[in-house]
Amino acid sequence: MQNSQEVSSKPFTEDKVAVIPCAGMDKALGSVARACAFKVVEKLRPGKAVLVCIPPLVAGVKPYSEIVKTYPSIPIDGCAERCATKIAVKNGARIKARILIPESAQKHNLKPGSASDIGPDGEELAEKIAEEIAAEIDRLVGK
Repeated sequence: MQNSQEVSSKPFTEDKVAVIPCAGMDKALGSVARACAFKVVEKLRPGKAVLVCIPPLVAGVKPYSEIVKTYPSIPIDGCAERCATKIAVKNGARIKARILIPESAQKHNLKPGSASDIGPDGEELAEKIAEEIAAEIDRLVGK
């Protein structure tokens, strides 16, 4: 875990936001969810966004379960099943905003390629959604 992702010792704090992307490996929209999460955490809001990986969260790995209990959360769901949101809620996350990639794809009229190569439309969609998430993070924790 990188220093920017360390968990505060406070019971709940709003100085960072947990970003919880879809883990759907077989879906293009799941890949878009992960791409936009990386853009937010690594480029747009480093130090203000904490990436949460779904499999360790499901397995109850302590750093991840503590992150979602410590920081406000934004799940990024790749499909209507909304697994990222459901798993976050089951682990005590306080959801402050949610992203549903299919709605965003329709809103922006962009169609990603495949799960292994989201293509130019997928990259553009990931960038647009990442910018929306960054704006939401600014609203939650300030610039």
